[in-house]
Amino acid sequence: MATAAAIATITNPQEYLPKAWLQLRYHEKQSQLWRTSQRFIAVAAGRGSGKTELARRRIIRYLAVAKSWQRPLYFYALPTYKQAKRVAWRPLLDLIPKVWIKGQPHETDMRIETIFGSILYVVGMDKPQRIEGDQWDGGIIDEACDHKPNSFALSILPALSHRNGWCWRIGVPKRVGSSAAEFKEFCYEKADEYYTWPSSDILLPKQLQYARETLDVKDFNEQYNASWESVGGAIFYAFNEVQNVRDDLQYNATYPLIIGSDFNVSPMAWIISQYIGGIMYVLDEIFMRDTNTQATLNHLYDKYGRSHKAGFEFYGDATGRSRNTRASMSDYLQIRNDSRFEKAKVYYPVSNPYIANRFAACNAALCNANGNRRIFIHSRCKNLIRDLNARSYVEGTNEPNDSGDIGHITDAFGYAVYKLFPLHLEKHSIGGQSGVHTHVSRNATANSGRVG
Repeated sequence: MATAAAIATITNPQEYLPKAWLQLRYHEKQSQLWRTSQRFIAVAAGRGSGKTELARRRIIRYLAVAKSWQRPLYFYALPTYKQAKRVAWRPLLDLIPKVWIKGQPHETDMRIETIFGSILYVVGMDKPQRIEGDQWDGGIIDEACDHKPNSFALSILPALSHRNGWCWRIGVPKRVGSSAAEFKEFCYEKADEYYTWPSSDILLPKQLQYARETLDVKDFNEQYNASWESVGGAIFYAFNEVQNVRDDLQYNATYPLIIGSDFNVSPMAWIISQYIGGIMYVLDEIFMRDTNTQATLNHLYDKYGRSHKAGFEFYGDATGRSRNTRASMSDYLQIRNDSRFEKAKVYYPVSNPYIANRFAACNAALCNANGNRRIFIHSRCKNLIRDLNARSYVEGTNEPNDSGDIGHITDAFGYAVYKLFPLHLEKHSIGGQSGVHTHVSRNATANSGRVG
């Protein structure tokens, strides 16, 4: 059917809306956002609060808008190609009425052509040049805090100029992110309009209560209250030496010993802990200079292994699979091949979690938004306590300011914490609006990274 004839058949577009166009709960700010005609819009709203749902519909709505030129172009951008493919491609395709689509969607380059002549691209901005070379009529930048710095000013803005294209930049107001400071400045100073609302406007109280229990205060305020929290310098800001450190922690012979390990030659830093009733108890530490993995295993066995019968669990980083110290084998193989620890469970991931996620898991377990603490540390762990107090970011960045001994033992601590209290994305659908939220939970099996 010719394009003109196809368009003529659409007498009532509402009849052609796919099932993905669920009715949304009325929200005054979202209603204002939907109706705005301003060019550059900033939206910093809580997780699961409907901002992405609205943005997807906005871009679909414009595909049928007539222009005085051929091939109107629109984009929906996320920080990376893989993220765009996973998060945006299918949901956007599901929202477009089938009678609007011309031919077959081009999944390889994530391109959808319509009978109106317009084209929608789903773009990963890990390579900003993907957006360059064309002039765009409009677009959405999702997860705005995590894009490459200056990609909006250098790659996107010039590509919107000739057609006076519009753009929404949306996301959670993060403290840490490659473009977090840039997005905050855009929200307050450069956007034509700025919209913000908390997750509590949309999510149910019981969902927020779960988040309060599993996130620390700053993460909860950031992720759910849509609050621009101060970055500060301390990495482990939830740690309180008075409340997280105790002298009365007791070794329990009936529970496994959980070892968090950082394989540095000097110092070699390990923590020794137990997980009992949802609480992590850090009982001891190993902090040795000019050593190797085998010597550290000998020390661990002499101190605990001769009498401990409940088993060991080793947690480390991905480099433990291949990194050599002074020994000839990779670290985790030395543990697996040591007959004294042949029944131990050894968990070494293929790749490491984002360091920001590891720090977030530590802070949430040290003290969540409800004020609950799920990690206690014996006062004998002086190096760990020092590191938790001292470790900080390079000013104005999200890079740890590590030098000398700083960082090694809190990395060992963090590998174990992230496995015991991992971060997850939990899907939900409330009142017709869907989304995800981050929470920390105990992974009872904790076997996704197990080797050997």
